[in-house]
Amino acid sequence: MYTKSNGKEKYYFKIGELETITGIPANKIRYWTNKYGYLKNQLRSNSKGEHRLYHKKSIGVIRKINSYLNEINAKMDGRKINEKLENTFRKEGEVLYRLKEIQNRLEKILNTP
Repeated sequence: MYTKSNGKEKYYFKIGELETITGIPANKIRYWTNKYGYLKNQLRSNSKGEHRLYHKKSIGVIRKINSYLNEINAKMDGRKINEKLENTFRKEGEVLYRLKEIQNRLEKILNTP
């Protein structure tokens, strides 16, 4: 978990922070941001447009892109990686949704007199 100095959880990161956390060069992250839609969707710009901030989910996305590219050790069409990323995160979302449903059912059972 990444926290600020005041102990609160941090949700957005500058590209230099992502570079430090992931070990992947900032220029590569910028390139992937332009190339892969799922990563681009994780961006948040401030009102002045001076800094692009990446959501903490971007850390996992960047690591997955790097992993996919290392696995195949060759360049893939950007659409294929976008599809693979979207499928991966959609499946993770479905699992979280199912777990939440189970949690709600268990809470109902425990709260029933």
